[in-house]
Amino acid sequence: MDEVEVEQAVEERRIWLLHHLEMASRTLDVEPVGPVVNTYDMRSAGRRARDGGSDLWLRVVLEDPDYQPACRWEGNVEANAIHGVPKPRLLRWVDWQDDGPYGQGCRLRGEVMTFAHGTPVASDCVLRADPRLPNSWWDSLSRALMTLAAHPVPKGDPVETVQYTIDSTQRHFGVVLDRTVFSGVIWTTAHADLHWGNLVGPELCILDWESWRRAPAGYDAATLYCNSLLHPSTAQRVYDIFRSMLDTHSGQVAMLFAVCRYLWTAKESGEYRALGERLHALGTTVIDSLDPGRR
Repeated sequence: MDEVEVEQAVEERRIWLLHHLEMASRTLDVEPVGPVVNTYDMRSAGRRARDGGSDLWLRVVLEDPDYQPACRWEGNVEANAIHGVPKPRLLRWVDWQDDGPYGQGCRLRGEVMTFAHGTPVASDCVLRADPRLPNSWWDSLSRALMTLAAHPVPKGDPVETVQYTIDSTQRHFGVVLDRTVFSGVIWTTAHADLHWGNLVGPELCILDWESWRRAPAGYDAATLYCNSLLHPSTAQRVYDIFRSMLDTHSGQVAMLFAVCRYLWTAKESGEYRALGERLHALGTTVIDSLDPGRR
Protein backbone atom coordinates (compact mmCIF):
# COMPACT_ATOMS: atom_id res chain seq x y z
CA MET A 1 0.00 0.00 0.00
CA ASP A 2 1.14 3.54 -0.67
CA GLU A 3 0.67 6.31 1.91
CA VAL A 4 -2.73 7.38 0.57
CA GLU A 5 -4.04 3.81 0.60
CA VAL A 6 -2.85 3.37 4.18
CA GLU A 7 -4.63 6.55 5.27
CA GLN A 8 -7.81 5.41 3.55
CA ALA A 9 -7.63 2.00 5.22
CA VAL A 10 -7.08 3.57 8.64
CA GLU A 11 -10.02 5.93 8.15
CA GLU A 12 -12.26 3.06 7.05
CA ARG A 13 -11.29 1.10 10.17
CA ARG A 14 -11.85 4.17 12.38
CA ILE A 15 -15.39 4.66 11.08
CA TRP A 16 -16.16 0.95 11.40
CA LEU A 17 -14.92 0.86 15.01
CA LEU A 18 -16.85 4.02 15.84
CA HIS A 19 -20.05 2.39 14.55
CA HIS A 20 -19.50 -0.59 16.83
CA LEU A 21 -18.57 1.64 19.76
CA GLU A 22 -21.90 3.41 19.38
CA MET A 23 -23.66 0.04 19.24
CA ALA A 24 -21.88 -0.98 22.44
CA SER A 25 -22.94 2.21 24.24
CA ARG A 26 -26.58 1.48 23.46
CA THR A 27 -26.40 -2.20 24.34
CA LEU A 28 -24.52 -1.56 27.59
CA ASP A 29 -26.72 1.43 28.41
CA VAL A 30 -24.10 4.13 28.96
CA GLU A 31 -23.82 7.69 27.66
CA PRO A 32 -20.61 8.43 25.69
CA VAL A 33 -19.16 11.79 26.78
CA GLY A 34 -15.48 11.83 25.85
CA PRO A 35 -13.40 11.83 22.67
CA VAL A 36 -12.77 8.49 20.96
CA VAL A 37 -9.34 6.97 21.48
CA ASN A 38 -8.09 4.33 19.04
CA THR A 39 -5.18 2.04 19.76
CA TYR A 40 -2.21 2.45 17.42
CA ASP A 41 -3.05 -0.82 15.66
CA MET A 42 -6.73 0.13 15.26
CA ARG A 43 -7.79 -3.06 17.01
CA SER A 44 -9.96 -1.28 19.54
CA ALA A 45 -11.62 2.03 20.32
CA GLY A 46 -12.66 3.50 23.64
CA ARG A 47 -14.07 6.62 25.22
CA ARG A 48 -15.19 8.00 28.54
CA ALA A 49 -18.84 7.34 29.33
CA ARG A 50 -21.36 8.07 32.07
CA ASP A 51 -23.84 5.87 33.88
CA GLY A 52 -25.87 7.98 36.25
CA GLY A 53 -23.30 9.89 38.28
CA SER A 54 -20.40 7.53 37.58
CA ASP A 55 -17.53 7.94 35.14
CA LEU A 56 -16.81 4.73 33.22
CA TRP A 57 -14.67 3.61 30.31
CA LEU A 58 -16.43 2.16 27.28
CA ARG A 59 -14.42 0.01 24.91
CA VAL A 60 -14.94 -2.14 21.84
CA VAL A 61 -12.33 -4.59 20.58
CA LEU A 62 -12.25 -7.01 17.68
CA GLU A 63 -10.94 -10.54 17.93
CA ASP A 64 -7.70 -10.83 15.95
CA PRO A 65 -5.87 -14.18 15.71
CA ASP A 66 -2.58 -12.30 15.18
CA TYR A 67 -2.69 -11.23 18.84
CA GLN A 68 -3.14 -14.70 20.24
CA PRO A 69 -2.03 -16.36 22.42
CA ALA A 70 -0.26 -13.40 24.07
CA CYS A 71 -3.41 -11.28 24.08
CA ARG A 72 -6.26 -13.35 25.52
CA TRP A 73 -9.92 -12.73 24.68
CA GLU A 74 -11.01 -13.35 28.26
CA GLY A 75 -8.06 -11.55 29.85
CA ASN A 76 -9.98 -8.49 31.06
CA VAL A 77 -12.87 -10.59 32.35
CA GLU A 78 -10.63 -13.01 34.21
CA ALA A 79 -8.58 -10.15 35.68
CA ASN A 80 -11.59 -9.35 37.90
CA ALA A 81 -10.35 -12.21 40.09
CA ILE A 82 -7.19 -10.22 40.92
CA HIS A 83 -7.57 -8.19 44.10
CA GLY A 84 -5.34 -5.71 45.88
CA VAL A 85 -3.91 -4.24 42.67
CA PRO A 86 -5.01 -0.75 41.48
CA LYS A 87 -6.68 -1.54 38.17
CA PRO A 88 -9.98 -1.00 36.35
CA ARG A 89 -12.72 -3.48 37.13
CA LEU A 90 -14.79 -4.81 34.27
CA LEU A 91 -18.46 -4.24 35.09
CA ARG A 92 -20.29 -5.74 32.12
CA TRP A 93 -19.58 -6.87 28.59
CA VAL A 94 -21.28 -8.22 25.50
CA ASP A 95 -20.09 -10.10 22.39
CA TRP A 96 -21.46 -10.00 18.86
CA GLN A 97 -20.46 -10.85 15.32
CA ASP A 98 -20.18 -8.55 12.33
CA ASP A 99 -21.29 -10.43 9.21
CA GLY A 100 -21.09 -7.37 6.95
CA PRO A 101 -18.68 -6.93 4.04
CA TYR A 102 -16.06 -5.26 6.23
CA GLY A 103 -16.36 -7.43 9.34
CA GLN A 104 -16.65 -10.72 7.42
CA GLY A 105 -17.83 -12.64 10.46
CA CYS A 106 -15.33 -11.28 12.99
CA ARG A 107 -16.25 -11.29 16.68
CA LEU A 108 -16.31 -8.08 18.71
CA ARG A 109 -16.68 -7.35 22.37
CA GLY A 110 -18.03 -4.25 24.09
CA GLU A 111 -16.83 -3.60 27.63
CA VAL A 112 -17.70 -1.13 30.35
CA MET A 113 -15.20 -0.76 33.17
CA THR A 114 -14.43 1.55 36.05
CA PHE A 115 -12.68 4.76 35.02
CA ALA A 116 -8.97 5.31 35.73
CA HIS A 117 -8.62 8.96 36.74
CA GLY A 118 -5.32 10.55 35.80
CA THR A 119 -3.21 10.21 32.67
CA PRO A 120 -0.87 7.55 31.28
CA VAL A 121 2.73 8.26 32.28
CA ALA A 122 3.83 8.16 28.63
CA SER A 123 1.97 8.58 25.36
CA ASP A 124 3.34 5.26 24.11
CA CYS A 125 5.22 2.35 25.65
CA VAL A 126 8.70 3.86 25.96
CA LEU A 127 9.76 6.48 28.51
CA ARG A 128 11.86 9.37 27.16
CA ALA A 129 11.65 11.98 29.91
CA ASP A 130 11.47 12.20 33.68
CA PRO A 131 7.99 10.93 34.67
CA ARG A 132 8.01 13.19 37.77
CA LEU A 133 6.03 10.72 39.83
CA PRO A 134 5.67 11.07 43.62
CA ASN A 135 7.34 8.57 45.92
CA SER A 136 3.88 7.33 46.88
CA TRP A 137 3.35 6.23 43.26
CA TRP A 138 6.53 4.15 43.29
CA ASP A 139 5.58 2.63 46.63
CA SER A 140 2.16 1.70 45.21
CA LEU A 141 3.77 0.11 42.16
CA SER A 142 6.08 -1.98 44.33
CA ARG A 143 3.17 -3.21 46.46
CA ALA A 144 1.03 -3.86 43.39
CA LEU A 145 3.60 -6.08 41.68
CA MET A 146 4.27 -8.00 44.89
CA THR A 147 0.53 -8.57 45.34
CA LEU A 148 0.09 -9.59 41.72
CA ALA A 149 2.99 -12.03 41.89
CA ALA A 150 1.32 -13.67 44.90
CA HIS A 151 -1.93 -14.25 42.99
CA PRO A 152 -2.48 -17.95 42.14
CA VAL A 153 -0.37 -18.70 39.09
CA PRO A 154 -2.40 -19.43 35.94
CA LYS A 155 -1.91 -22.87 34.43
CA GLY A 156 -0.18 -23.35 31.12
CA ASP A 157 2.25 -21.16 29.22
CA PRO A 158 0.52 -19.93 26.05
CA VAL A 159 3.56 -18.08 24.72
CA GLU A 160 5.99 -20.99 25.40
CA THR A 161 8.41 -18.74 27.26
CA VAL A 162 11.36 -21.11 27.42
CA GLN A 163 11.37 -22.09 23.75
CA TYR A 164 10.66 -18.50 22.70
CA THR A 165 13.67 -17.27 24.70
CA ILE A 166 15.95 -20.02 23.39
CA ASP A 167 14.96 -19.35 19.76
CA SER A 168 15.16 -15.58 20.13
CA THR A 169 18.52 -15.65 21.90
CA GLN A 170 19.95 -17.67 19.02
CA ARG A 171 18.43 -15.29 16.48
CA HIS A 172 19.46 -12.01 18.10
CA PHE A 173 22.73 -12.99 19.81
CA GLY A 174 23.96 -16.09 18.00
CA VAL A 175 23.94 -17.97 21.31
CA VAL A 176 22.35 -21.38 21.83
CA LEU A 177 21.16 -21.58 25.43
CA ASP A 178 21.01 -24.96 27.10
CA ARG A 179 17.57 -25.70 28.53
CA THR A 180 19.21 -26.26 31.92
CA VAL A 181 19.52 -22.47 32.12
CA PHE A 182 15.79 -22.49 32.83
CA SER A 183 15.96 -25.07 35.61
CA GLY A 184 14.68 -23.78 38.91
CA VAL A 185 12.93 -20.74 37.44
CA ILE A 186 10.13 -19.51 39.71
CA TRP A 187 6.88 -18.75 37.91
CA THR A 188 4.48 -16.09 39.16
CA THR A 189 1.46 -14.17 37.93
CA ALA A 190 2.36 -11.18 35.75
CA HIS A 191 0.57 -8.38 33.97
CA ALA A 192 2.94 -9.24 31.08
CA ASP A 193 2.60 -5.90 29.25
CA LEU A 194 3.85 -3.46 31.86
CA HIS A 195 5.01 -0.44 29.88
CA TRP A 196 4.65 3.28 30.55
CA GLY A 197 1.52 3.67 28.44
CA ASN A 198 -0.27 1.19 30.69
CA LEU A 199 0.59 3.02 33.91
CA VAL A 200 -1.50 5.96 35.12
CA GLY A 201 -0.37 8.77 37.44
CA PRO A 202 -0.20 10.64 39.69
CA GLU A 203 -2.26 7.97 41.49
CA LEU A 204 -1.26 4.54 40.29
CA CYS A 205 -3.63 2.53 38.13
CA ILE A 206 -2.50 -0.31 35.87
CA LEU A 207 -4.36 -0.57 32.57
CA ASP A 208 -4.85 -3.25 29.89
CA TRP A 209 -5.15 -6.73 31.37
CA GLU A 210 -5.66 -8.71 28.16
CA SER A 211 -2.20 -10.29 28.39
CA TRP A 212 -1.87 -11.25 32.06
CA ARG A 213 -0.53 -14.75 32.58
CA ARG A 214 2.25 -16.76 34.21
CA ALA A 215 5.83 -15.59 33.64
CA PRO A 216 9.26 -15.93 35.25
CA ALA A 217 9.35 -14.04 38.56
CA GLY A 218 10.34 -10.45 37.93
CA TYR A 219 9.01 -10.24 34.38
CA ASP A 220 6.87 -7.14 34.97
CA ALA A 221 9.81 -5.30 36.51
CA ALA A 222 11.99 -6.44 33.61
CA THR A 223 9.57 -5.16 30.97
CA LEU A 224 9.29 -1.80 32.72
CA TYR A 225 13.08 -1.59 32.98
CA CYS A 226 13.46 -2.29 29.24
CA ASN A 227 10.92 0.42 28.46
CA SER A 228 12.91 2.88 30.60
CA LEU A 229 16.33 2.50 28.96
CA LEU A 230 16.11 5.80 27.07
CA HIS A 231 15.87 7.59 30.44
CA PRO A 232 18.75 6.03 32.42
CA SER A 233 17.96 7.59 35.82
CA THR A 234 14.42 6.16 35.75
CA ALA A 235 15.72 2.81 34.50
CA GLN A 236 18.10 2.75 37.47
CA ARG A 237 15.26 3.61 39.82
CA VAL A 238 13.16 0.75 38.45
CA TYR A 239 16.09 -1.64 38.89
CA ASP A 240 16.83 -0.44 42.41
CA ILE A 241 13.21 -0.81 43.53
CA PHE A 242 12.91 -4.31 42.11
CA ARG A 243 16.50 -5.46 42.64
CA SER A 244 15.39 -8.26 44.96
CA MET A 245 13.44 -9.73 42.03
CA LEU A 246 15.79 -8.91 39.16
CA ASP A 247 19.07 -10.00 40.79
CA THR A 248 17.83 -13.58 41.06
CA HIS A 249 18.20 -16.36 38.51
CA SER A 250 14.49 -16.14 37.69
CA GLY A 251 14.77 -12.35 37.37
CA GLN A 252 17.63 -12.63 34.89
CA VAL A 253 15.67 -15.17 32.84
CA ALA A 254 12.74 -12.74 32.94
CA MET A 255 15.02 -9.93 31.77
CA LEU A 256 16.32 -11.96 28.84
CA PHE A 257 12.76 -12.91 27.88
CA ALA A 258 11.79 -9.21 27.93
CA VAL A 259 14.87 -8.16 25.94
CA CYS A 260 14.15 -10.76 23.25
CA ARG A 261 10.52 -9.69 23.03
CA TYR A 262 11.41 -6.05 22.50
CA LEU A 263 14.25 -6.77 20.09
CA TRP A 264 11.67 -8.37 17.79
CA THR A 265 9.45 -5.33 18.26
CA ALA A 266 12.36 -2.97 17.53
CA LYS A 267 12.56 -4.38 14.01
CA GLU A 268 8.96 -3.38 13.32
CA SER A 269 8.02 -0.45 15.56
CA GLY A 270 9.40 3.07 15.44
CA GLU A 271 8.96 3.63 19.17
CA TYR A 272 11.22 0.66 19.94
CA ARG A 273 13.77 1.14 17.17
CA ALA A 274 15.70 3.63 19.29
CA LEU A 275 15.99 1.00 22.02
CA GLY A 276 17.59 -1.67 19.83
CA GLU A 277 21.24 -1.00 20.66
CA ARG A 278 20.63 -0.67 24.40
CA LEU A 279 18.48 -3.80 24.47
CA HIS A 280 21.20 -5.76 22.69
CA ALA A 281 23.86 -4.58 25.15
CA LEU A 282 21.60 -5.49 28.09
CA GLY A 283 20.86 -8.90 26.61
CA THR A 284 24.57 -9.66 26.17
CA THR A 285 25.19 -8.87 29.84
CA VAL A 286 22.28 -11.03 30.97
CA ILE A 287 23.35 -13.98 28.82
CA ASP A 288 26.83 -13.81 30.36
CA SER A 289 25.30 -13.89 33.85
CA LEU A 290 23.04 -16.83 33.02
CA ASP A 291 25.62 -18.91 31.16
CA PRO A 292 29.09 -17.86 32.34
CA GLY A 293 30.64 -21.08 31.03
CA ARG A 294 30.16 -20.02 27.40
CA ARG A 295 32.73 -17.20 27.68
